[in-house]
Amino acid sequence: MSTGPEALSSAQRLRLLRAQLGLSQEQLARRLSVSFATVNRWEAGRSQPAARAAAAIAELEASASRAPGAAAQPERTAGLPIAQSSFVGRERELAELAELLTRSRLINLTGPGGAGKTRLAVEAVRRLAEAAGSGAGRDVMFVPLERAVQPPRSAASRLAARLGVRDRRDVPQREGMLAALKARPGLLLLLDGAEHHRDELAGLVGELLAAAPGLRIVVTSRVILGVPGEVCWAVPPLDCPPVAAAAPEIASSDAVRLFIARATERLPAFSAADVPPHAVGELCRRLGGLPLAIELIAGWVGTLSVREIMQQRVALLEYDLPGAQGRKLADVLRASYDLLEPGQQRTLRLLSVFAAPFSLTDAQAVTGADEPAVAAALRGLVDASWLTVIRGAERNRFAMVEIIRTFAAARRHDAGETGPARRRHAQYFAGLAARATGSFGGPDAGRATARLEAAVDDLRTTLEWAAETGEIDLGLELSASLARWWLSTGRLSIGRGWLTRFLGLAEENRGGGEPAVGRSKRLGRALSWAATLANENGEYAEGVRLARQAMSIFEPLDPGEDLAFAATALGSAQRYLGDRAGARRSFQTALDLRTAVGDRVKLAMATNNLALTEIDDGNLGRARELLEQNLIIKRQLGEPRSIAIGLVNLADVLVRDGRWQAAHTSLAEAAELAVGHPQIMGLILCSQGNLEARQRNWKQAAELYTDAVAAAGVGGHTHDVIEATIGLGRACRELGQAEEAARHLRTAEAMAHEIANPRLLTQATAALAETAGGAAGPLPGNLTARQAEVLRLLADGLSNKEIAARLYLSPGTVERHLATIYRKLRLGGRVEAARYAVEHGLAQDPDREML
Repeated sequence: MSTGPEALSSAQRLRLLRAQLGLSQEQLARRLSVSFATVNRWEAGRSQPAARAAAAIAELEASASRAPGAAAQPERTAGLPIAQSSFVGRERELAELAELLTRSRLINLTGPGGAGKTRLAVEAVRRLAEAAGSGAGRDVMFVPLERAVQPPRSAASRLAARLGVRDRRDVPQREGMLAALKARPGLLLLLDGAEHHRDELAGLVGELLAAAPGLRIVVTSRVILGVPGEVCWAVPPLDCPPVAAAAPEIASSDAVRLFIARATERLPAFSAADVPPHAVGELCRRLGGLPLAIELIAGWVGTLSVREIMQQRVALLEYDLPGAQGRKLADVLRASYDLLEPGQQRTLRLLSVFAAPFSLTDAQAVTGADEPAVAAALRGLVDASWLTVIRGAERNRFAMVEIIRTFAAARRHDAGETGPARRRHAQYFAGLAARATGSFGGPDAGRATARLEAAVDDLRTTLEWAAETGEIDLGLELSASLARWWLSTGRLSIGRGWLTRFLGLAEENRGGGEPAVGRSKRLGRALSWAATLANENGEYAEGVRLARQAMSIFEPLDPGEDLAFAATALGSAQRYLGDRAGARRSFQTALDLRTAVGDRVKLAMATNNLALTEIDDGNLGRARELLEQNLIIKRQLGEPRSIAIGLVNLADVLVRDGRWQAAHTSLAEAAELAVGHPQIMGLILCSQGNLEARQRNWKQAAELYTDAVAAAGVGGHTHDVIEATIGLGRACRELGQAEEAARHLRTAEAMAHEIANPRLLTQATAALAETAGGAAGPLPGNLTARQAEVLRLLADGLSNKEIAARLYLSPGTVERHLATIYRKLRLGGRVEAARYAVEHGLAQDPDREML
């Protein structure tokens, strides 16, 4: 006997009406001029429609019964479960499935627990079944195969029951079921939760499809069945907004829309305007776009803020919520985990140590198994939807959603595998970093940098583990290996932080006896790199201290590259501090050591550094000769970054020498080679600004200096920022922007004073004195700002050639300036000029400097 609408409850009538009309809860709410939350409460039986709403519902029921095909539509979809909440988003996936359903007889929607397989499959099938107007309507049957039914029943018996086939002695159940399917040629079976009956269904669905040619089967499963003709369609996570997305883009993403919808159901007064959109977007990304996780976590809205939910997201998913039908994400994942084979479970646990996507080689290193065994385990985990595949041109990589990784890590801890897995992971990435460092000077530098970039999250977790567990030697070795990468990619503060941390731990754990040679070398290399990064950050006194400490470690040992590198770091700090003689000695020590070793990569670096001292001393011809020789070696080695640095240094000499076209050519080539290296791009832009300034193209120079300041700032290279800021100030002055020029030059002066760089401080102060609105005031003896600057450098002990190099002038121009100064001030020569500069505050008293 059929049951009419009058025998149904109001909630059942409303769900049936919505199914007849093919409307979502949101669409029905708009039809009735009520809120979505109100319709949701009606369908859940939590409240009853008021008289006015009840009348509107009755009118809709009447119109639905009069509509063409109205009686047939419920019959087609009557077997589908009625959703208790709205279906949100997934338009792209629904369109793809609609096309797939027209041409494939067996489709398996796979995905991990909580991926939304059932909701998506039901919605796709419902839309197909209700497309009767186009002639594509289908008879649909939904067969739930959840394991929790007691007593346990086979998939065949459940299907037979849904078909109305009884087990009779004269007609076996299988035959009766096949006969029933043949009687319904357009039937579409939706088998939900097939992972619980994988082995049985692998044989059954093939038999069903062969016996009933018009039959189509849609399966939802956490595993692949492995049946011939099976089309496996992995249900993707919900679309999450990118990190830098604007508010409209965040609001339109499927994941955020689902969160807002479920939060509104939970708290009718809730509005999307009540929460910061970027915080919701970040929360959805952290949940991996997993629909069940988003739905459950949205239930905490009203109790906690979005930021509090973000902080407690993993713990909150362990709790049941009212209206969640007893679902906990951990329980869903546990059910999926129990379906895995023991070997697959172990592999999943160990792979959870990775913080980022990993390759087959990475997985092999951490699991300790041979490659075929790891490949087989990875395939099983992909088939079971625990891992997703990121396809690449040369190799595929595998990723794990954060919530799944957290669950697997907990199982790893329970199994007592965390310590050994973490150690293998750390040792593997320490070796990877060491190999990458060895490639930085050659043609494979780009590939090595890309590999480290891809592993940045795992490198960070390795360093954290080493610090937390007291693995000081590994931490020193890894941080020293990564230092050049940190330097070249603008991660100076990160690199200095880790080096300082491990050097501090080494000092605390030094003990009473002398450290072993191995640890001494690791400590010395870390000190050398810490000195180098300190220099690049503008802390030159600290660079000197660290470099000398490194040299004291290496000098008693066999001299070689380690001592040469420490001497180079010391020379760089001395050069920045204005100790040109000390810098020359240190750079010459490094050159001698590297010449003896015969390493061409390191020899090129030493030659380049020595050329810089020649530039400082005004020996432009010798500097150019060394740099051109250096470039020949670097081009033979073929490392783009190194070649770019050589070209920038050569261009600096060419600019000073007035060879502008040659300088332009060198800088253009350097720019092509320096893509992705903020430090070098900052140097190139500043040199290009210098070139335009020498040609008095002030507008172009100002634009280039502005870009140089930004690039050097990203890289964290303080002295490069100061150089470019001084250039920008001078360009603004020439463009008539006196106030802007003074602002930039005061900034440069303060920064140069802070890092104690006398060369840059002199340049900034002199340029500020030339600028209207500067703080210098009137100059003694009616000197011009340029004349005062020349006199100041003379008093500092620079030769005419050195003054010319420092101020980008020719030696002849410096001689003319000095002749004018002597005449104006009635001075007899350099000694009297130096005394005058000190007495009138243009230079520091040498005796006072010694105090």
